[in-house]
Amino acid sequence: MKRLLLAALFTSLTFLYVGCDSKKDDTVEPPAEQDKIVNTWYSEGAGIAPGLAATLKSVKIIATFNSNNTYTVIAKDSAGAEVTYSGTYSVSENTGTSIRSIILNQTVPTSVTSKGIYQVDSKGMMKYEVVQTTPEIAGITPPVPAEGFGSTKYMNVALGETWIQGFVPATPTTELLTGTWVSEGANVAPGLVLTLKTKKIVATFNSNNTYTVVATDSFNVDVTYSGTFSTAANSGTSIRNITLNQTVPTTVTSTGIYRVTTRDLKYEVLQTTPAITGFTAPTAAEGFGSTKYNNIPLGATWIQTFIYQ
Repeated sequence: MKRLLLAALFTSLTFLYVGCDSKKDDTVEPPAEQDKIVNTWYSEGAGIAPGLAATLKSVKIIATFNSNNTYTVIAKDSAGAEVTYSGTYSVSENTGTSIRSIILNQTVPTSVTSKGIYQVDSKGMMKYEVVQTTPEIAGITPPVPAEGFGSTKYMNVALGETWIQGFVPATPTTELLTGTWVSEGANVAPGLVLTLKTKKIVATFNSNNTYTVVATDSFNVDVTYSGTFSTAANSGTSIRNITLNQTVPTTVTSTGIYRVTTRDLKYEVLQTTPAITGFTAPTAAEGFGSTKYNNIPLGATWIQTFIYQ
């Protein structure tokens, strides 16, 4: 049953070419806009549905929805094993909401039908929740637009966040980092708590590639850092590179990695100019926790978690 639940996982309307009658005028209407789900999407980290992380040990999902109404989903688990799911899908609007309904007719590796809902927000990120309906999973009912995300039910009890999947586009058209983010409590990197007594950080990344970070310590003393930043993508992952050129209060350069999901921002950077003896910055290839001291990974020490405001 657990593998069947993953089949429930994913999946726009084809282009509709509408033209005017040439006998009446020469104006040709442009193609209708394709559905926002048509794209390649990544889900990693906090984007993975808690139910998938717990039952199938899923760590990464790449979902591609094509304009011809076919889809492919590649799911990878913590042991590195991959399973590919594919088939066809259809979507429909719902009056009064931007949440859309989706039906997936999977043909590979097995034949199942799944139903659910999805929504693409203003930043281009997608929330997605579906459940297998044929063959039916005893006691499980799919989510519905009227009740929103988290309305998948077992024995008529809503399961909340359990099967909500978060996706970001493989090639974002806007910088997902843009906005104001807050880190406090257990989300503050342990290294910052230990060395600077940091208790709260408010980070703002602007669309003009400037940033401001206000760090508050346990004595309620604030320090403001600011400068400019640049980012770059890495193939096959939603983890992106970041370079920060700080100008206030001192001039330093830091490099590292970050990942935006529908739930949070995971962030790990290290000062690289002037270099700190023995330290090397984290890389997307090695993932979060790959900041090293004398070539030894430091794990969670410098991983920062932020919540979007």
